Amino acid sequence: MRRLVTLLCVLALAVAASAQSDDELFGGDDDFFGSDDALFGGDDDALFGGGDDDLFADDGIDVVEDVRAKSDLSKGVLFDSGSIKIGGSLDSSLSTSTVLFSPENKSFRDNLSDTILTPKLSAMLSVDARPTETLRFYTKFGLAYPFVSTAATQLQYTDMQLDLSSLPPLPGLSSLAGQSFPVVSGANTSVTDWLKLKELFTDFSVKDTAFFRFGVHTVTWGAGYFFSPVSDMINTSSIDPEHPDAQVDGSLNLRTQIIIPHTQNCLWLYVIPSTDFTNQTASSYARDTALAGKADVVFGGWEFGFGGFYKYQNAPKFMMTATGSLGKASLFGEFVYSHGAASEWKDNPEDWGDKTSIFQATAGLSYYWKEPNITFAAQYYFNGNDIDIPYKWLLSGHNIATMVNFGKIPGMPDFSASLFGMMNFGREELSSDETTAFKAMGLSDSDLQALSGTSLNSTAMLYWSPIKDLKLGLGPSFTFPDFDTDPTVSLKLSFTLGGGKF
Repeated sequence: MRRLVTLLCVLALAVAASAQSDDELFGGDDDFFGSDDALFGGDDDALFGGGDDDLFADDGIDVVEDVRAKSDLSKGVLFDSGSIKIGGSLDSSLSTSTVLFSPENKSFRDNLSDTILTPKLSAMLSVDARPTETLRFYTKFGLAYPFVSTAATQLQYTDMQLDLSSLPPLPGLSSLAGQSFPVVSGANTSVTDWLKLKELFTDFSVKDTAFFRFGVHTVTWGAGYFFSPVSDMINTSSIDPEHPDAQVDGSLNLRTQIIIPHTQNCLWLYVIPSTDFTNQTASSYARDTALAGKADVVFGGWEFGFGGFYKYQNAPKFMMTATGSLGKASLFGEFVYSHGAASEWKDNPEDWGDKTSIFQATAGLSYYWKEPNITFAAQYYFNGNDIDIPYKWLLSGHNIATMVNFGKIPGMPDFSASLFGMMNFGREELSSDETTAFKAMGLSDSDLQALSGTSLNSTAMLYWSPIKDLKLGLGPSFTFPDFDTDPTVSLKLSFTLGGGKF
């Protein structure tokens, strides 16, 4: 017994000699696990190590076996002291369109030889960082493989002033001077062809009452699906009716949202500074800065918006929006009044009286059947801005767009379908002289059809998905330039190869 006690004492002395206390053995609780400052480095530079190499360096990630951390990472959360969420989408597809019949009466062999296979490989990446509850950083940018395209297949828009002195004296062209025209040009394989900044802004707030956002971001004022003249007041691009889900381009602006206490009403204020910094003085920069405001009011299940837009020596605008429902159908509408056209203010910026009143209005509805997974949307749009030459998707006159999507076809789970149609009418036809002038500027016949006359475009597509990440589409497309001309009938073929959201 005495020997056993002696042995235990020797062992205790040996342990004490190697580590005089539990704190020294494990380095102390604080030293082993670290404080918050030690764990996160006390600042952003220490946390991120100053670069990507330091963040992802070495094999340290493999040591961590935290199930919650893995779960958060799968949801896009990089760290949870605050949070950083990374997400995006990738679009990978091939498409082609073969003309089966056209008024040109070309042979099928010639049309088949003219068929162009168009690849599409693009991605959108977003980073959403929230270091604190009241501060947010967000950026969204797109990448696309720099396919080389020709002048005949890519339409780019440049702000070009029409020089009448270089053209013969044609009737009706005097009103077109000084306006912006779409000009066809080929794409260059430079960085601007495949890298595009979509959004870059920061959010911050004061006492949960006033919320601020500064940077480049899309303004979602409008309620329309295929057309939105209200959103066009601030954004730098318009909705493409054939791809209404694609995000439009925003502008650089400072947004302030003020919430009315104890209500669902709020006020939106915007300062839209000029992005032209060349030879700008303080006074000229202030004149080139635009102001906008909008009030949202909820009443009886409907939301109404009232607002306006003002920029020095530019057309002031007033707008209204309405959204609500009737049964299971969602209804929406917009109205915009502009005092004068852009060309009128450019020609005579000092005179407020000699200006044309321009009206734009739109109304539509959407309906969704959960079973059998059918979505329907339709919208009417009147654009009275026929003084300025519009882009091909900013159609003057009367416009109607409809869409029906069948997410599933009964009895055919691997098949889906979509129907799309758009008609624009009510505009005056371009004269032969004007057509000649525009063709000399590089516009094709299809672009000229979008600038005048009556046109009807419709497409019906049937999709088959034999495996989860592959979808094949096939269907006809009809284009009527006017009611007196035979249509162009094409066969569209598409392949969606993987891709999706992450």
